[in-house]
Amino acid sequence: MVAETGIYITWVTGAILISIAMMPIFKPPYARISADGFIDMFRRYWAHMVVVFSVYLWKDLLDGLDRILMANTQLDMTFLVYAIEGDAVLWVQEALRGDFLDVFMTHFYVMGFMTATFSSFIYPIYFDDRHMADRVSLSMFWVYILAIPFYLFLNVKVTGNYVEGMETIAYDLTPEIHNWFNRIDPFTNGMPSLHIGLPFAIWLSMHRWDEDGRWKRFRVFLIFFIGLTSVSIVYLGIHWFVDIIGGMIIAIMAVNITSKTHKPIWRIADERLFTRRLARALEDPRGSMQRTLTSSINALDPIREPGKKQTGAIIISLIVLTGSVLLWDVTHQKISIEEAESPTSASGSGEWLVWFEESDEGVSITAGNISSQTNRTVGGHQWIVTPAVVSSGSSFVIFDNSSADYFEHNRGSGVLQPIFSESFEDEIVDIAITTDSSGVKNLAILSSNSLKLVDTSDQSTKIVELNTNSSVVASSGSLVAISEKSESGPLVNITSIDSDLTITIPLDPRSTERIEASITNSGTILDFQNSTIVDLVMDSNWLVATVDVGPFNRTILVDTLSINQTLISNPRWDSSSPSIGDGRVAFLQVTRDDILSSTSTSQRFNDVYVHDLESGETNQYTFDEEVSQTQPQILFERLAWIEINEDGEKELQLFSLTDTIEPRNSLLLQASILAMIPLIFLWTLQSYGPAKSTQRV
Repeated sequence: MVAETGIYITWVTGAILISIAMMPIFKPPYARISADGFIDMFRRYWAHMVVVFSVYLWKDLLDGLDRILMANTQLDMTFLVYAIEGDAVLWVQEALRGDFLDVFMTHFYVMGFMTATFSSFIYPIYFDDRHMADRVSLSMFWVYILAIPFYLFLNVKVTGNYVEGMETIAYDLTPEIHNWFNRIDPFTNGMPSLHIGLPFAIWLSMHRWDEDGRWKRFRVFLIFFIGLTSVSIVYLGIHWFVDIIGGMIIAIMAVNITSKTHKPIWRIADERLFTRRLARALEDPRGSMQRTLTSSINALDPIREPGKKQTGAIIISLIVLTGSVLLWDVTHQKISIEEAESPTSASGSGEWLVWFEESDEGVSITAGNISSQTNRTVGGHQWIVTPAVVSSGSSFVIFDNSSADYFEHNRGSGVLQPIFSESFEDEIVDIAITTDSSGVKNLAILSSNSLKLVDTSDQSTKIVELNTNSSVVASSGSLVAISEKSESGPLVNITSIDSDLTITIPLDPRSTERIEASITNSGTILDFQNSTIVDLVMDSNWLVATVDVGPFNRTILVDTLSINQTLISNPRWDSSSPSIGDGRVAFLQVTRDDILSSTSTSQRFNDVYVHDLESGETNQYTFDEEVSQTQPQILFERLAWIEINEDGEKELQLFSLTDTIEPRNSLLLQASILAMIPLIFLWTLQSYGPAKSTQRV
């Protein structure tokens, strides 16, 4: 985090210094530059600053909201943009590609934008051009307001993450820049481009309201800046051509709104009026209160005899209320399981979830059904230390290094007792639950040099000798996957318990050459030859492996039918704890991790990510930088994980992967829809009734 903060401070400092250095070039002819001007600027235009910089206060909140919406609703319109443009942006990147342009365009994209927007706002207020400051600040404000609905409900991904063969050059230039972009950008806010929208709105405002030509040179600078920015955002693999058009359109709309709103807004918000009102209030407090009360009463006059404006305002309010309710429910799918007071670990599959809680009395285990929301205490072995648990369908096994209890879920009541319990002489390394061709469950128990297959129906045992020391095992149906280490890297051996057929899949945890070179140049050494598999999960023909490549882990998705492999975790961030089921893969990542300090004692919090097997999309589901997550579990239309706050307190969270509307909110929505019918009819009568005639005397 220190490194990515450092690059941001460098960009901001550079933008400020460049803006100040350009002041003699772009100042109005009459103006003079002095240090006192900066002091007067803050005193005279503090309300303007509040208007402009308020958008930065909303940005983190809205970006987090956008990430949640994208994760829940998959509101992705990128395919429509691609249908229009095709690979046109790729042609630009391939035609201009060069190492110097990679570096120059990346820094220009960030620092150049900061310079243009900062100077555009600062110059009018520094040189005390209130006429222009009023309009420019409002135009910047309205551009951002108009962009919000697009960012929330019309998600368009960056080109480098969508067009095959296109690279996100800016995001992958260095690990520090990569982490900074991931912290501030959801990568789905393509349409419209604010890198075009904001400077174009500023240029248009100055072009429209610069009556005496004092800002002519600065307007020319903005035109050149917009042109170069248009090239950079396409070249860097960030924006589409239609994003540029969208930015220009909202800029035009923002300037038009500014022309209608700047007078009433600044009639109230003008800094000079605040001073006068404060002086009046101090001189005559009682009279000031009386005038304020009278003004408030007069403001209610239109409501006494409502017209179409008041009816329209009510309709808009209902629309906003309805949208807010829907937005609230979509973004609040997470609930805490209250029965789990302080869970230490959890595992689940299908509609069943098992979790452990530690206390002075020992370890208590609970099995819950997420559909019926009924819980049962789990009996069996009295565990002193929290054991491990593996789930598969309606079965689960609890084990430590020498004992195992096998269970099958049911909808009964009372304590859930194990089907059988076993103790083993050889140390248990890992366990998976597999099913033979007749449908009987088998426990695949991995020891140091062998794999024991225990039939759960009669507890008979079959031993498979292994030629290597394996560390993890996973299963799906009758297939069992076992990790192996070789001289060339990690391998997975997949065998069937019904036959002697075995296939070997070598895993490749490498990313693209450019990303690997960027990581290496940062001083981090990746050891692919000695990389090992630390976690395996399987479902149907899908295999997910977490591979330790030295400073961190990477998570790989393998199609065992085609042997195609996909790196689904961020190649720069540590990943762990994969879970697969219901067409999804959940895993943890240390979001915005600094790989240079991966061995330090600094706190590194995990976030939950989910990869959709059908669409190939990976979305982030948790966003609190002060909270860490562990052990994500894919259930039936649910996602569960343990959340650890900054005080070390743990909660078991359950997240709905399908959108649900609360019953009370559903009633509110129904009432709003019914109320809209007469209101729209009334507004129509008020708007399209016969015009009142005027008689001449």
